Amino acid sequence: MATAGMLLLAASGCGGGTLSAKSLSQESKSLKSLAAEGALLAKDAEAGKSTSIFRRVHSDYLYKTAAKSSKSLSTAKAAPGAARELQKLTKLSSELSADLKKLGKASNDELAGLARDLENVAGKLE
Repeated sequence: MATAGMLLLAASGCGGGTLSAKSLSQESKSLKSLAAEGALLAKDAEAGKSTSIFRRVHSDYLYKTAAKSSKSLSTAKAAPGAARELQKLTKLSSELSADLKKLGKASNDELAGLARDLENVAGKLE
């Protein structure tokens, strides 16, 4: 997960690098993993299987990772033929970041909805 994110950060942050379809595919897999982990965390919290402190700390880590990816994607350039995928990933990473940010402080009533939202994001990623 961190490797793909680091590649993305390096490509987009150093001299206006262009992301290939392969780089975008790797980033999509990383984002899918974050979304799935967030959904699992929300479900466990709703079921009382994790403490609120664990949820807050872990969701913050997931959020920060997704937010870095979102920021990088929003300024990245795509290789020819990969612009649509970059646009899709930029939108989904933004949604993912927003959901993960909410997760740490969500009420028990909000957890099921966040789990569904995070599963939906995961389902739209590679």
